[in-house]
Amino acid sequence: MPDIQLLPELSVALGATIDALFSMTDESRMERIDNMIWDERFIAEADFKAEEAFLKDKCIEPEHRAKATLLLAELYCKRAREYNEMASPLARLALELQPDCKEAHNAIFDSEGGAYLDWNVVNHSRTIEFYKEFIAKHPQNRAAHYWILDLLVADRRCAEARDYLAKMNALGQDFNSLYYLGMILDREDKPEEALAEWRKMTEEYPNDANSWIVLGNEMAKRCRYDEAISCFKNYNELSPKPHFVDAFECMAQVYEIKGEYQSAINCYESVIDLLKNEWNETTGEAVDEPRRNIARLREKFAQ
Repeated sequence: MPDIQLLPELSVALGATIDALFSMTDESRMERIDNMIWDERFIAEADFKAEEAFLKDKCIEPEHRAKATLLLAELYCKRAREYNEMASPLARLALELQPDCKEAHNAIFDSEGGAYLDWNVVNHSRTIEFYKEFIAKHPQNRAAHYWILDLLVADRRCAEARDYLAKMNALGQDFNSLYYLGMILDREDKPEEALAEWRKMTEEYPNDANSWIVLGNEMAKRCRYDEAISCFKNYNELSPKPHFVDAFECMAQVYEIKGEYQSAINCYESVIDLLKNEWNETTGEAVDEPRRNIARLREKFAQ
């Protein structure tokens, strides 16, 4: 039972990686990569390269191909988020240094998901075509209909959205049937009719927690913040344990927009408590991020 500090020397002496010393299986390593993606704020470059190479090898093995391919995609998405997080403060500083610099604005928007007005930049036509082909191959896949409806509604392709809504409803109806109909109506510039469908959704599915969080999302998008908070609370109360943190994160952001910083802090503290008591999570990025937000908000509150 050697001291853990001797592992690097043992690795050199035995000509084996540290993973090999622990006899880590492929499944265990892929589980570790999954944990790295969600638990670490930034993955060290050496670790990223090592896991990238490992997953590329596993992508060509039939028994590991599906899982390794998804993990490799998620690893690249993680790296993209990391670079955006690093770019954001630099882009903001660049704009402070050059207030008339258009490129600095672009860098802020690129790193922080800004709302571009350029249709050629923000439309989702390529992704829509992919989902059309996917659904043609898998017409019974209900979840795929949700994704294509999100894209079609976002691009205001409402006639096509109605067609896919009808296909989805043919597979069976739930609260999403009314939710997406409301989204389409809203994009057709019929806000009152949209709201009526969403109200009907929570009346017909009052015990479905998801009906409340999607209504909360729509209320928040319309700056109807008190109604949004009420919906998020309903979602949390109706959800089974272990609870997801979405409701508290949504409320924290709403409270911050309203300038109610202490209430936002309370929500982030609830996130940390929930992770500890219901998910047994006390370390990692899931906990560190709300802690950073609490520190940031306390500084704002003090000002």
